[in-house]
Amino acid sequence: MKLSAVFSSILAISAVSATDYTVPVTNDVGLVYTNMLCGTTPCSQTNLYGQPTYTAFMGNRDFRRILMSFSLADANIDPSSVSSCTLQLPLTADGVMLSASPVTAYDAKTVTPATAPASGSAIAQVTGTGELDITSACQNAVNGVVSVVLDARGGPITIPAGASMLMVDA
Repeated sequence: MKLSAVFSSILAISAVSATDYTVPVTNDVGLVYTNMLCGTTPCSQTNLYGQPTYTAFMGNRDFRRILMSFSLADANIDPSSVSSCTLQLPLTADGVMLSASPVTAYDAKTVTPATAPASGSAIAQVTGTGELDITSACQNAVNGVVSVVLDARGGPITIPAGASMLMVDA
């Protein structure tokens, strides 16, 4: 009788274990900002959608950001079940501090620096690697979509378009 109770406990524990998911990026776009003005408007505000690579860099007058979206809904992941969520970027960022901040939905083809959603406070920062813990953003996904903006300080980082992913435990 005790042996069957042990087996029942083992089965119950394994039934609630987390499942690992890999979620590919569904939208990504690079945006170029400038603080230089031509009259009263910025001289350059560019959407780089469709380019083979995107760069994030914070300079003195100009900077670049990368917007990314991931669909937990397409992977049948309920945001409330997420126990961990890591943004995986295909790079090593030696000496570069990367930060990810949540943003609202955007249209990658038409978004510009002027129309880009405002980013929230940084939810993840890391130096030297392309792995950022964005669990809170995944748990708060709106309509099953996680969107973040990626910034880099200390040097530029460049990633291939469409190559980023989320590693999710739910």
